[in-house]
Parts: sequence; C-alpha cells; structure tokens
Amino acid sequence: MPASPFLPLLLSSLCLLGQEAPPRTYRLWMGGQEVGGATQTARRDGATEEALDRQWIMLSRLGQEIRQEILQTVRKEPGGALTFSWRLQLSAEPFEGRAEWSPQTPGLLSIRPAHGPSVQKEIPEGALLWPGDLETRLKEAARLGRPVRATTFAFPIQQWNTLQLEHRGPAPLPGFPDAVRFQGLESEGPTTTSVEVWISPTAGEVRHLSKLGGVDTLIQRSELPPPLPIQPATQGIFEWTLQKLPPHPFQPWVPEWTLRAEGAPLDLPEDGQQSRQSGGRWHLRRAPLPTPEEATQPPVKGGPAPEEARYLASTPLVPFQDQAFDGLIRRMALPAGLSRWELARRVNTFVFDWITDKDFSVGFASALEVCRRPRGDCTEHGVLAVALLRRLGVPARGATGWVGLGEMLGLHFWVEVRLGDRWVPIDPTFDQAPASALRIKLGDTDLADLGSVGWDTAATALTGVRWIPEKDAPVSIRGEVVSGPSGTQLRLPKGLWEMEGGVLRLRRSGASGSWRLQAVIRPGEALLKGAVRMAGARSHRQGWWLPEGRLLYVDLGEGRWLQLEGVAEPEAYDLLDQLTALTSSS
Repeated sequence: MPASPFLPLLLSSLCLLGQEAPPRTYRLWMGGQEVGGATQTARRDGATEEALDRQWIMLSRLGQEIRQEILQTVRKEPGGALTFSWRLQLSAEPFEGRAEWSPQTPGLLSIRPAHGPSVQKEIPEGALLWPGDLETRLKEAARLGRPVRATTFAFPIQQWNTLQLEHRGPAPLPGFPDAVRFQGLESEGPTTTSVEVWISPTAGEVRHLSKLGGVDTLIQRSELPPPLPIQPATQGIFEWTLQKLPPHPFQPWVPEWTLRAEGAPLDLPEDGQQSRQSGGRWHLRRAPLPTPEEATQPPVKGGPAPEEARYLASTPLVPFQDQAFDGLIRRMALPAGLSRWELARRVNTFVFDWITDKDFSVGFASALEVCRRPRGDCTEHGVLAVALLRRLGVPARGATGWVGLGEMLGLHFWVEVRLGDRWVPIDPTFDQAPASALRIKLGDTDLADLGSVGWDTAATALTGVRWIPEKDAPVSIRGEVVSGPSGTQLRLPKGLWEMEGGVLRLRRSGASGSWRLQAVIRPGEALLKGAVRMAGARSHRQGWWLPEGRLLYVDLGEGRWLQLEGVAEPEAYDLLDQLTALTSSS
C-alpha cells in the first residue's frame, strides 16, 4: 500500500536572459518537515535557448526513506521548434523519454518514451509548452492584477495540468517586496486542489501553498525564511493515509461487507464488487468464481477485439515485449491450452513468489525493472502481473483504491482480468484469486503512463472520508467449534474459544495460557525466514513455526491461512494434527 509515487511541483522556469542566468532554487516542506526542493537553470547557446529543471523529494514509508527525482531539459531552436527530454527516478531504473513540437504541426506533440511505442498527443488550445511563456504570463498577471489561466504538460507523468488563479492583492515577502498573492485551483490530471501562490512581477513565482493527501505542502524560493514549525508532522504522508479498522478474526475470508462513508462524498465506480446504498453506505463483495463458460474462455490470439486492445498493449509501465520476460515465461512452465482464468491464477501466484523482497523501498518501478529486480510492494506486484498476463493474451488492467488488512485500511493497487463481460479482481500482493472483499475501488487504469495510475487522487480522496464497517460478519462459538464466514468451521478437541472486541482466542481445557488466532494472507518468503517447517504426523497439514515471537502459520488449503500467536514448538505439532477446518465446500 504505497504512498503517491511522485510529487508534481508547479514551478515556473526562468526567462532566458544573457548567456546563463543564475539558477533559482526552491525548498519543499510537507506537514512542517523539509523533504525536498528544486533547481532551475537557463542558458543560451547562440540562438538556441535551454531550460533545465531538477526536482527532488525524500519520502518516508514505514521508516524506509525513498528518494525521487525529476530531471527535465527543454531546448528551443531559432525557428521555434521545441525538444523535451526527461528522466524520472522513482526506483533503480528511471522512466525516460523525449518529445518534439514543431511550428509546422502546432496542434500535435510527438512523445517517444524510452520503453513503449511513440504517441501523438493533441495540444489543447492555448496550452503553454515553452517554460518561459508560463513565466511571462505569471509576471504579467502579478503586474496588472489580472487572473491567471494556464494549461501546461507534465512530461514525466504524461498529463495536462491546468492553473486557475484569482488576484488577491499585494503580499510582500522578505526579499520580494513586490510579491502579489493569488488564490485558486490547480489540476494535475484528474486531481484538483486549492492553492495559494505568491508571484513577483520581476522574479516570477516565489511561494506556492497547497495540500497533498491532506498534508500541507509548501514550495518557496530558498531566499525566503523557513516556515514556522507549527505542529510539525508526527508521521509521514504514507502513514497519514492509513485508517484504523476494528479487528475481525476472519477478515480476509469475509465474502461481503457494508461500510458507511463519513465525510466528503465520494463518486466511486459501481460494479459487481461494490455498489452504492442509501445513507453514504457501500456494499462490498468478493467476486464470484468463474462460471463454466468463463473458466474455459481462451486467451486472445491474433488481433484483439477493440474493447480489449488497450488492455493487451505494451506501454512504458508494462513493456512485456522485452526479451527479459522470456525467462519468466519459461520459468512458469505453463502447459498448453490454459484458459484465461487458469493463466490469471498461475500468474497471480508466480508474481507473489517471484517478488521475494516485499518492502516499501521502491517508489514505483516498471514491470521490466521488477522482472530484473524482484523487489517492491503492491504496485510492483501489480505491474508485473499485468505485463505477464498481457504477454499471455489475457486482457488485464490495474485498479487503485484502499484495502483492509488486519486492523488497517490503506492505499492499495491490484489487478483485474477480463472474463466474459466482467472484470474479476485478483491480488498478486496477497496471492488472492479472486481478491478479498474488503477493498474500495477508486478507479482502474490501462497503465498507459504514470499519470493514469491515480495515486494522488486516491490519497486525496482517502483523507477526506472515514470508513465505518457496519454489518459485521458474525462469528459463533459452540463448544469446541467456532464458525466463521463462508461456512468455515474450526474445531479443536477439548478446545475453548473466546471472542472479545473482535479478537478470537483459543486454549485447551484446563490450560492457563491461550493463543490468539486470526486469518491472514499467505506469508511470503521473507516473513518465514528462520521458520521451522512442520507437518502434522497424522493430518500431514503444513505449517511454519517461528521461534522468535512463537508464531505458527497453518495452511488450510484453498488459499486460506491461519496465524496463531504464543505457540510453543510441541504445541505447534499438536495443533497441526488436532485443529481441523471445514468449509461449505468440504
């Protein structure tokens, strides 16, 4: 559940005067903490002008520091033609590309990413491509007291941005006595936020105040004094987006949930997995298993249907045609004739196993990088799964939203595959197919570019609403048996079950100690490092016991796992033999 993979900065570039203008530097604060900045440089080589922009930010996610950086260069030739190059570093391998604009084709922008096909984008009327044009418009608005209306293009994330500002009057700042304050809105792709901007008629933009995911974000010229440390942030932006959930011992297995949204109203998509109800309520369901017809649907071979073509395309985020994917396909050892659903299940599990380092150290990596360096969180699992599925002829897309895991609701990214006339969610981060029910979908993406992913929108939406589970999935206890959702029953001879505050505990009759028991997602290789692999002498049930923490993980089959806390080694062997699990399909 990652934080936003990039932070677009609205900073105007230099007006080019002389051979080389002194660089401008900016500093960035979020939640009262300094986390990054920007440097802008301009120079002239004869009649050719050049503007260079470097932006960087250091994000913290659950104690791990991630540095992200953008480098962009714009060249203006004597005839007016523009050449753009950019490098966006979110992980080990950067996203890079070039673009051109010519006065001969003024309505088109030609973009060539380093990985993926070239594209032609139509330019909105009045859009500004040369950074100096935006600089001129901002200065003129400050000098004349006029509103600002501007559209620009963010090359690293491939999206159009708009700025709408109203003049609010003089607002001198130290070193910039002619500064003028503006208020309004800025839109970065689908995300719109309120902003305050201070512009000097002689120096350009000097201060920019907005919010990202509910966190105050300040960018200002380095000559200005730092902001007062009023209530500095006690947590990172990622932690800011997390919400607490009441505990439930069988949460990953619950097939349906009803949540009430308190706060800002949300316009969420409705499909077979989530539907709107009255009073700000949303009903969430786990997708049903494929019908016999869906389960045998073959992958696409040859030319795809028009409605599926974009979900089978190679893009800079999922460049599956690279030969590096050949090795992964061979490693999967897929038999011939598999259906879409069977391919989806196998890819889902393969990606879970392939990414052994499951951590938050990667900002956002392409599927090609994950293919070479199996490391990351939900976005890395998702893009690799989409790339492999498309390579195998299964239409696939990404989905953004929030997922419940344990006692936390947080930002998440998962995958949807096309079966028949519906999209079925799977989750390679958790090795779930279909994916669990407690997830709130904000939108989907064909992963054409970074701007399509929608992390900023998700972070902003999440901080404006509070989700309250209403209809809890019941858990009943009868003697030695506890019954949970989907017909699940757990039984331990001479066992006593206790349920309090959503926490389920189990103990033997006459014993003083007890074990906390809860359903969990499949534990990864890193989590099981140092574990003792076990099997019941009679049941042959698989289990992994961690001496440190005395945790026992039990594989119940059908993708269901249990975790028991406080288990001694002899107890672990006994539980693997004695604890029985039945489901409605048993």
